[in-house]
Amino acid sequence: MNNSPFSFSQALIKWQLVHGRHDLPWQNTTDAYRIWLSEIMLQQTQVVTVKDYYARFLKRFPDVQSLASAEQDEVLALWTGLGYYSRARNLHACARSVVADFGGEFPRTPEQLVTLKGIGASTAAAIAVFAYGYPAAILDGNVKRIIARVMGVRAPASAATDKILWQHANELLVTKADAKKLKMPHATALRIYTQGLMDLGASLCARGTPQCTACPMQTNCYARIHQLTDDIPAAKARKVSPEFKVALYVYQHAGRLWLEKRADQGIWAGLYSFPEQNRLNFADLNESEAKLQHIRHVLTHRVLYLQPHLFQLDASQARALEDTENAGQGGWFSVEDLKQVGLPKPILELTRRILE
Repeated sequence: MNNSPFSFSQALIKWQLVHGRHDLPWQNTTDAYRIWLSEIMLQQTQVVTVKDYYARFLKRFPDVQSLASAEQDEVLALWTGLGYYSRARNLHACARSVVADFGGEFPRTPEQLVTLKGIGASTAAAIAVFAYGYPAAILDGNVKRIIARVMGVRAPASAATDKILWQHANELLVTKADAKKLKMPHATALRIYTQGLMDLGASLCARGTPQCTACPMQTNCYARIHQLTDDIPAAKARKVSPEFKVALYVYQHAGRLWLEKRADQGIWAGLYSFPEQNRLNFADLNESEAKLQHIRHVLTHRVLYLQPHLFQLDASQARALEDTENAGQGGWFSVEDLKQVGLPKPILELTRRILE
């Protein structure tokens, strides 16, 4: 079986030129800011979802300087609904570091890029390749699956397995000699090769239903030859996520809702949500209560069952709420006001259900 780096890179580049994606909003540019933004948004999020967020984000923050000078609440507001909000907080911190420590220019090497908040080894490599034509191998989840199948890496996921996959990724990376044989500049070959890995992993080399007969690696793929595509990569042991019941106290007054900014640590850090404890103790408060349908929300490592309790407050009760010890982190929000702050997805959906 021929698994030489040249045969792999040549087949991949030729396939990408014909069958790959070429018109995504973040393609056909060497602007490191735009490339970085897309790479962060695409982490654990599908392309179709990212497109609209990417366009809105660029309209408001066209460069790293404008993003760095923004308030975190505005950044989180634009991110609302995209999920994994630590990405938005890290994005903001990274932009400020680029401006403060690198003069507003993204570093050119993966070694420097990986020192920035929210940028891991594979993301750093992708930015360096697409922005600067720097020779670096990527290894995200899709690429791990491709390499494991082609090279026959059958070990379950672990740090040791990742080390093996990184070694293969570096060995398979298109070289200057490969680029010369393909009659293209090395930087061009690197960009096409890297995009090809992303495209192949997102299309033909899927986990459950790989389309091996259309794959450019079908004659060189260990898993295909040995009929092991269902077994490689080895499935991760499934973990049962713990479940938590959370009460939400939803106070409404004069067409607005009371929300409080959460702490900077923990779940939904820095986002706005409803209090999880009753802030008022009026004897007649329960008379206005409406128990809404619960919301099941799945996070990476836990499942939340959110039970909203809706209370309609009169003017005196609303003033009392404003005087509570937590009032400094809270406020009344109308439909338009909610567009200015970051909200977890289930909270966003709940506010819309109530106010609209």
